[in-house]
Amino acid sequence: MVQKSDIRFAIDTGGTFTDIVVFDERAGTFSMDKVRTTPHNTLEGVVGAITKAEVVLRDVQRFFVHGSTTALNALLERKGVRTAYLGTRGFRDVPEIMRFNRPEMYNPKYHKPPQIVPRHLRFEVTERINARGEVLAPLDEAELRDVARTLKKEKVAALAVCFLHAFKNPAHELRAREVIREEFPELSVALSSLVAAEHREFERGMTTILNAYLAPVVERWIGDLQRELKGRGFAGEIVLTKSDGGGLTADSAKSSAINMLLSGPAGGVIGGAYMAAVLGQPNLITMDVGGTSFDIAMIKKGEAAVQRETEVSGYPILISNLDIRTIGAGGGSLARIERAGALQVGPESAGAVPGPMCYGRGGAQPTVTDALLINGFIDPKNFLGGTISLDLDAARKGISEQIARPLGLDLHRAASGILRLVMSNMAEAIKDIAAESGDDPRDFAMLCFGGGGPLFGAYLMDELSLPAAIVPLLPAAFSAWGMLMIDLRHDVAQTIAQPLSRLSLADLERQFVALEDQGRALLRREGVPEERWQLVRSADMRYLGQEHSVSVPIPAQLAGLQDLTSLFEAFEQVYEAVYGYRLGTPADVVTLRVKSVGKIPAPKLRPLPSGNADPCNAFIGTQVVQDFLESESREFRVYERTRLRADDRVAGPALIVEPTTTTVVRAHHTCTVDRVGSLVVSRR
Repeated sequence: MVQKSDIRFAIDTGGTFTDIVVFDERAGTFSMDKVRTTPHNTLEGVVGAITKAEVVLRDVQRFFVHGSTTALNALLERKGVRTAYLGTRGFRDVPEIMRFNRPEMYNPKYHKPPQIVPRHLRFEVTERINARGEVLAPLDEAELRDVARTLKKEKVAALAVCFLHAFKNPAHELRAREVIREEFPELSVALSSLVAAEHREFERGMTTILNAYLAPVVERWIGDLQRELKGRGFAGEIVLTKSDGGGLTADSAKSSAINMLLSGPAGGVIGGAYMAAVLGQPNLITMDVGGTSFDIAMIKKGEAAVQRETEVSGYPILISNLDIRTIGAGGGSLARIERAGALQVGPESAGAVPGPMCYGRGGAQPTVTDALLINGFIDPKNFLGGTISLDLDAARKGISEQIARPLGLDLHRAASGILRLVMSNMAEAIKDIAAESGDDPRDFAMLCFGGGGPLFGAYLMDELSLPAAIVPLLPAAFSAWGMLMIDLRHDVAQTIAQPLSRLSLADLERQFVALEDQGRALLRREGVPEERWQLVRSADMRYLGQEHSVSVPIPAQLAGLQDLTSLFEAFEQVYEAVYGYRLGTPADVVTLRVKSVGKIPAPKLRPLPSGNADPCNAFIGTQVVQDFLESESREFRVYERTRLRADDRVAGPALIVEPTTTTVVRAHHTCTVDRVGSLVVSRR
């Protein structure tokens, strides 16, 4: 990509706020702003953020990075386009038959998710390729033309094509697209061999269906974004965050909608991996408390955990994605009394509209933000730097009438109950993700961001016995900040499903080289200079007879391995690290993968001027706070974060305030400011 100016910026569209972070490379400084998200049209929020931040788009010729929930929302709200499915004759109903497993074994009311493609829009055509990629029956093009004419009559907007074993030989799928477009040129066509060139017919087909279903929506949204920014003078490149933490240029993203599905929360994890190196903390738990959700991920040995398959709304999807867990526990999470008389917080949220009761925008139920306000953690006159004035009386009335009186509690105990419960939900989510990966949370520091992360970080640190809670720069817009650390990334894969004993290093090298050629072509199309290319090999391997595999890093040149025995040893080391034991039995090589990365120079953090450990220059007063884990309120000293210097130490109880959030330092904690301005909270 051509890069000419000194400004780049990123925007994260969240459930409640849309955040923008602007980086001035010449000055080495970051700035941020927030506007309310506009759920009816997220583009309005994007333009509003750019306007508020006073970004002169015609002066920005580098790039704009954006993370969006457009694709995810379209799926969750069933707002994709009218989609059809085309499969090999005899396999028309694979998407509906699915698997014969029960995802919720003990739920007698479980139902399969609704079909994206109804049966009358699922078609089949005569053709057959076997598992070795050999053609058993040629593609019947006359049948194909009949299908294309029917699609046109049915006013279908998109078609997903998934032929048997197309991952081994895509010839029939490629020809099918040509024939169909001859009859129906305006039809959007997705091929399984291009979307997910992997085995497992149902999962590959479902991924292709979802890509087809969402592609026109994503293409329209990106097109609107391009036209809007171009009309305002923007001449740079738009980069969209992918589910795996990489980036795609806008034109590439239009044809790869499925990779945008989990775009939204990826920025925080990207930034977390970057901060792991800066902080010298290779093991981090990232926790993002936004207005709607609580998102967590684990950084191990400096790398974010990545899954090869995920599930959204019951649909399996074969895409690489960051292992991010989400629960409904954010600032806007609603508090209520259930019919049984118990207090419940979330997962429902007040969202951007109407928002918490204290926003004065019509909210009718109390939220976590209302409870924080009542207990003194938030200054009602200085919320978002004073740009929003909070209605303390509305918060008091809501919690008093709907929570305190029904439970027979005073106002502060009711608010504390809301905060205790939401914190407990957060702690359980962290325990779950750590247990599933076989890790002990006590071996990880916690990186706290989002508007609410710094408020809950110290409490979660105590609850889980973590060594430290770390608050980075610009925590309330950290996901947008993290997007500035993004690299362009493409993953290419080829399923071979062969016993290791039947392969040779020469066979593997040949197939890896072919995948690398695909990766280079993608980076070349993105305009990435060759000196910034990085190609990383891996192989999915498993013991013979097993279903699930592990990812084994492969040297850049297989000549670095002595023989297949050393590859088997590498597999067993990874397997033992994941499962705790080895079997020593023969292994399969399931899928070969190449990650092709176009490196984008990451912004550099400027060192903070050194202090003398005394934070007195940042002291601005005191505030009475009801610590929700204690029975009495106490006076907290209040410090302004922008006045703190490196090596300053703040003893609790204290609040460290900045325009968009507050960091809590409990009575038995100390907060140290590190060399780049991060706040490191730890027990004395």
